Amino acid sequence: MATIHFDERYKAALLTGFEKGSDTDSLFSHDLDMEFSGVKTVHVKSIVTEPLQDYDRTKQVGTGSRYGATSEVGNEEQTFTMQKDRAKSLSVDKGNNMEVMDKHKAGAVMKAYMEEQIIPEVDTFRLAEWAANAGIVKPLSAALTSENVIENIIKFRNIQRNAGVKEGVSLLIPYEHLDALMLAKQWINLDSLGGKTLPKGTMGQIAGMNVIPVTTERMPAGVAFMILHKNSVIAPVKIKEFKGHVNPPGLSGDLIEFRMLYGAFVLGKKAAGVLIAVNPGLQAAAPTIAASGAVTTKESGATTYFTVDGSDPRYSATRQAYTSAPSVKAGDVVKAYSVVNGKYASDVATATVSG
Repeated sequence: MATIHFDERYKAALLTGFEKGSDTDSLFSHDLDMEFSGVKTVHVKSIVTEPLQDYDRTKQVGTGSRYGATSEVGNEEQTFTMQKDRAKSLSVDKGNNMEVMDKHKAGAVMKAYMEEQIIPEVDTFRLAEWAANAGIVKPLSAALTSENVIENIIKFRNIQRNAGVKEGVSLLIPYEHLDALMLAKQWINLDSLGGKTLPKGTMGQIAGMNVIPVTTERMPAGVAFMILHKNSVIAPVKIKEFKGHVNPPGLSGDLIEFRMLYGAFVLGKKAAGVLIAVNPGLQAAAPTIAASGAVTTKESGATTYFTVDGSDPRYSATRQAYTSAPSVKAGDVVKAYSVVNGKYASDVATATVSG
C-alpha cells in the first residue's frame, strides 16, 4: 500500500480555497488564529479597568497617596476550545474509476467537498455560535417589512454605538428579508457608494455598515439580522490531516482521509460588537436579583448563570449555574442571565448586595 502525504503548502492551498468560498471568513480578524497552532485550546486574558479617582492635594506627605487608593491590575480570562473535530473517509474503487490517484485528483475531490459540504457546515456553525453568545440581543416588536426594516436596523445600530461599538461593523441579513430591505423607500436615499470598493459579497451600505446577504438556511433560526464587528469574534480553522492511500487493505482502489478542527467564539470584552435582532418572543426573560443576592429565574425551564465578582456571566470563567442563594457580602456585584431551549439568551441582570 502506497500512502500520499500532502505537504503543508498543499494543505494551505485548501485553506485558501476555504477562505475564498466562505461567506463568513472575511467578517472577522484572524489575529488569534495562530494561538491555536498545535493545540485545541487557548486562554485569552483581558485587562479589567476601574473608575478614575479624584486627586487629593490636601493629603500631607506620609498620610497616604494623593492619587487615591492603589488598585491591583486585574484580568478576566476566557478559555476557548475548538468545538468541532470533523473527518471524512472516501474510497474510489478501481471498478468504478480506473485512473490512478494523485494530488490533482485528490485535490478535485476535496474541492468539491469544500464547496458543497465543508464551507456550508462551517459558515452555519459560526453564525449559530456568534448568535448564541451575542453581547446584545434585541427582540423585534413585529416581523420585518419594507416599512419597518430600515427603522429597526438604524435603531439597533445606535444601541450598539451607545455601547461603544463605533466603526468596522457589517450588517448580515438573510435573503428572506433582503427583499424587504431593497423595497424600503429609504433604501435609495441611504449612503451613496460613490465608487467605493466594497468587500466581497457586499451589496451596499446602511449608516456606514456594509450590507452582506446570507443564505437563509445558514442564518440561525429566528435571527432577522446580525450586526457584527470584525474584532468581536474569532473562528479558527485547522486542517489536521489530509492524506491518500493507494490500494489499502480491503479495498481495490484508492482511499482519501481528511480531518479538520474548527470553532467559533465571541470575545467577552468586545461582545457588544455582536448584536442580533430576533423575531418577537425569541429572547429569554431576564432573571431578577434581590438586595440579598438571591436570584429569581423568570423563564420556565431556563438555566440561570451568575457571578458575584462583577464579571459578565455569559463569558466569565467564574460563572456558576444558580441553584441557591450565593454566599455574598455587602458591596458584592451579582450578575445573572438565563438561557432556555428555543430562545436566545436573556439580558444580564445586575445588583449590588446591600448590607
